[in-house]
Amino acid sequence: MTASTGRIVAHQLVRTWKTDGSVDDAFGYEDVCGRLDGECQVWGSLMLSDEFWDAYQAGNAHFPFWESSWGPADLSLWLGGTNLSENETVHSATSMKITFTLRQDSEDYKKRALEWEHVYIANMQELGDDYFTTLDYAYSSSQSMGDELDRGTKGDIIYFSLTFTLMITYASIVSSGGDCVSTRALLANAGVLAAGMGIMAAFGLLSFVGVHFVNICGVVPFLVLGIGVDDMFLLMSSWSSTMGTRDLSVPRRIGATFRAAGIGITITSITDFLAFAIGASSVFLSVRNFCLYSGVAVLFCYLCNATFFGGCLAVHGRRVYSGRHTITCRKIRARKDMSEEGEKCCKICMCGGATPDSEFADESPFEKGPRILLPRLVLWNPAKAVIVLLFCGYLAASIWGVVYKLEQGLRLKDLVLRSSYYHKFNTWDETDFGVAFPVAFVIPEPKVYTNASTMMNMIELMTEARKDPDISITGSYCWFDDYFFSPYINLTDEAAFARALREDFLPRNTRYVMDVVFDENNETIVASRCHVFSKVVTESTRQAELMIRMRELADSAPFHTFAYQPAFVYFEQYVMIMSSTLQTVGITLAVMFVITFIFLVHPIIVLLVFFNIVMILVGIFGFMGIWGLTLSSVTMIHLIMSVGFSVDFSAHVCSAYMLSEARTRRGRTEYALVHASGPILNSGLSSLLGIVVLIFSDSFIFQSFFKIMLLVISFGILHAVFLIPVLLSWLGPLPSDDGSLSALSGKKHSNGNLGNGNVAALGYKKRHSRSFVDGEANGHSNGKAHTNGSSSPISDALGYMSAYENKAFTDL
Repeated sequence: MTASTGRIVAHQLVRTWKTDGSVDDAFGYEDVCGRLDGECQVWGSLMLSDEFWDAYQAGNAHFPFWESSWGPADLSLWLGGTNLSENETVHSATSMKITFTLRQDSEDYKKRALEWEHVYIANMQELGDDYFTTLDYAYSSSQSMGDELDRGTKGDIIYFSLTFTLMITYASIVSSGGDCVSTRALLANAGVLAAGMGIMAAFGLLSFVGVHFVNICGVVPFLVLGIGVDDMFLLMSSWSSTMGTRDLSVPRRIGATFRAAGIGITITSITDFLAFAIGASSVFLSVRNFCLYSGVAVLFCYLCNATFFGGCLAVHGRRVYSGRHTITCRKIRARKDMSEEGEKCCKICMCGGATPDSEFADESPFEKGPRILLPRLVLWNPAKAVIVLLFCGYLAASIWGVVYKLEQGLRLKDLVLRSSYYHKFNTWDETDFGVAFPVAFVIPEPKVYTNASTMMNMIELMTEARKDPDISITGSYCWFDDYFFSPYINLTDEAAFARALREDFLPRNTRYVMDVVFDENNETIVASRCHVFSKVVTESTRQAELMIRMRELADSAPFHTFAYQPAFVYFEQYVMIMSSTLQTVGITLAVMFVITFIFLVHPIIVLLVFFNIVMILVGIFGFMGIWGLTLSSVTMIHLIMSVGFSVDFSAHVCSAYMLSEARTRRGRTEYALVHASGPILNSGLSSLLGIVVLIFSDSFIFQSFFKIMLLVISFGILHAVFLIPVLLSWLGPLPSDDGSLSALSGKKHSNGNLGNGNVAALGYKKRHSRSFVDGEANGHSNGKAHTNGSSSPISDALGYMSAYENKAFTDL
């Protein structure tokens, strides 16, 4: 309280700032201020008045309520960090808050007020510490929250460029197996590009149709890029698994690839899309728009993988079949032939290669490693026991986190950068002044205030409001209470009541002037309001509960009234977030169950996938609480997203299990691990690599996205690669006597040929007696593809290309 002069000077300086006049005539604060009795109302300016300073120096500034010349003043609204003397008067204070009110009663004034706010913020930023030599200061405006949120998220979009680069680099390294002919490094780049094309197409379409790009949509590229790369790795793995079948043409190999991987990528894409489609029905605009952008991006990403990447895969196949170099596209000799001719090792390595003739021959150690190690580790009986025990511990920790650690709420300051001026202001405001706010009971219609029942109802309403445990007993004020007990009241009739109120009472009690609205003739009160003040309420749950109680009190009144406070718009999420999240997640789980049943058919497999989803969701909820994340409208978005993601990896393993020809659970599980573990690990690691750059972001939105995505991907990989295989080895369905298991697996016929539905063996046998370069190597040896046997319409549709021969490819 020793720096009053500096505060007075700063207060006066702000009132002199004017706009530059480039858009309209220059104007200052006096032209747009909120007025009362013709004077600009600056809340807190009372603390700078001679009256207050005289009372303070005399030791008469009682806290929190000080009797000023215009009535009781709640000093806690404007003074923070106060130290009191023995007689409860202000001895010192660490902070003071002053609010410059602005007119909002017309569109023109709203526009001008916003323009002046920008001038205010710009000038406050330019003042710097040189002006406030003895004071520290913080500032804010009505637009600061949105402006700083935009600055935080848009400033971090640069991380997407780095993510895209990392994705391409990782995909190239992982896919660089084989030699100069068979390597798929450039093909992997095409897969990342396909995901990028899907993202750009979705953003362009939704922007064109007018869907607003909210700040949280900034994380969509990071999310969808991981989904697209996941599909790409699965397709490339299926392509590699066909290399051992030497007599397939490129079209038939493409068909076999999509037949084997099509179900997996279709399930994951549909489940992700539907999860976002359900999330788009949320009552929160940010959640709704985020889900629209994400869902459409997932759909376009799937289409780009099926078309653009499929075309790139065909071009890659033609190049490999003709033995051409991956970069120059010139025909080259096999490394063995070059070595026998005495060529140098460097030339052999850089220029040698041949068309692979064995399964997975073109894969790198990053892809082969999981195929070799995981089946041996996971299916070892002692390891199974350890895995189950560890997951039991995981489930216990998750439940503990949900029950004891998970909280609701969102602190507004967390949404902006820590370096933001708004973060500093909001921190001070919360620490020094707490969260105390007025609640207005608004009567939006004319009433006969001279009626005895009306008077009693008004008094009872305010009395009941003051009884609330979170409402200050002495902090409320109501024009009716003071007028009713004043000497100016006139109960002769309604016109006399209104006239005495307007002409005698309000001029002497100017703080009530804005609380009463008269008709054109000033004879009838058409609307009014009374206020109660809350205590300092910082917990989001208490804030929401207080809002509900005030609304219930207003609804129970015998006349039309409602409770209002501008902060209620933020408190709404505290009331609805838990129920809305549980409802959305529940609906999404039900839809996921139906989708997985349609594609995976077998009830045991569907139940295992559903169990896996629930386990992952419990873990995400629990570890959110352990990690300090709260349940809010921001994290709700990520939870909706995680439902779809939880299906992805487990669906890959379960669909691979269903496609196996093995007769035992162990054999089928081993097949699933061999064919799905590599793509799952590599796609998961690439997704983690894509979001790891967000660690360096200051944005709360990006930080929370990183944390939840880390949980989703990590738990998804661990459940799919470790828990699901163990459960399948114990509970997985076994084939019937004729070899069929479900619609995903065709019947084995007496002639030894496989039906069109059995895609695990691709419906063909390796012919070692045939030369790879003769005509039969291109698919002519066996005439048409087998069409006998049973298969599901879905698997047939996904593998439709295998039934056709593209003659353009047969002359390679």
